[in-house]
Amino acid sequence: MYAHKCIFKLIFLFTLLSLFPSPGFSELKEIISEGTYNMGDGETPMVAESRALLHAKRIALEKAGTYIESYSKTKNFQLTHDEINVLASGVMEVVVLEKKRTFVEDGVKFWVRIKARVTTDKIEEMARKVKDKLLLEDYRQLQKDFEKSQQEIDFLKRQLKQAKSEEEKKEVAVKIRAEERLFEARTLYENGVYLINNGKYDEAIEAFTSAIVLDPNSSFSHAGRGVAYVAKGQYDKAIEDHSKAISLDPNNALAYGVRGAAFAFKGQYVKAFEDYNRAIALVPNSGELYWLRGATYVRLSNIQQGIIDFKVAARLGFKDAQEWLAKRGESW
Repeated sequence: MYAHKCIFKLIFLFTLLSLFPSPGFSELKEIISEGTYNMGDGETPMVAESRALLHAKRIALEKAGTYIESYSKTKNFQLTHDEINVLASGVMEVVVLEKKRTFVEDGVKFWVRIKARVTTDKIEEMARKVKDKLLLEDYRQLQKDFEKSQQEIDFLKRQLKQAKSEEEKKEVAVKIRAEERLFEARTLYENGVYLINNGKYDEAIEAFTSAIVLDPNSSFSHAGRGVAYVAKGQYDKAIEDHSKAISLDPNNALAYGVRGAAFAFKGQYVKAFEDYNRAIALVPNSGELYWLRGATYVRLSNIQQGIIDFKVAARLGFKDAQEWLAKRGESW
């Protein structure tokens, strides 16, 4: 089970509560990059090609980060290095330009060339979303998962070469395929995050569903699909997915937080606040969760209680709360 449980929380909140208009003028940055991967015995071509594509994306991401850092300074966004990386991963559109396979001494070499596109209007929108500490932690964990996957597959490939009997080879081959399934699930999960960020909820649901097929015990994939269902107004499906996510991981703060929102939309406010409170107990430094609970209080015309939560959210750096309070002349 993966540790990055809350990556969709911030995405959901901005989708649900307040999207900010982008400026009319937008610059476009295009980046060309290449990635390779050598497929060995026991690996499948489809996954090997995905690993080559991941390599190309990571190179493009570094270049996009450099561009975004420069642009951000002109806008005084004051982003850290990690925040820039998260932002880049959320706005970078990728198109495969060319791919090929060649035989090499120890297997088949996969090569991919891509074009990555970054537009400045998306940078400004995403810049508001990347201040969440959990989002940054989850992004780092996802990158660690990919690195760990590559290390594990390299280890298994060496094991396969050293295996002496057919039975040993079959055992290692089974492990390789299992690792490949997890890699595919992670890739689909990452794609689902991108699709939600860009408002493509139906496609995100497809990506998360495919990830769940590959890894049915993934709490975060169930939670991710639940976020997309909430964005589409399908609250019963969202509650079902988040309840499943919680059963798989009782410490999944995202699942509690977004299930609470789904309950609120259905008018089940007692259940909503129970879930908000559980989420905040798990993640007390999340301004987004306080903002979400506060917004529900405001919806119920309990303005003063909403202001209390918004002030906590503001002190934790959540800009929507800061701006909402400022408009009412409230300090925090």
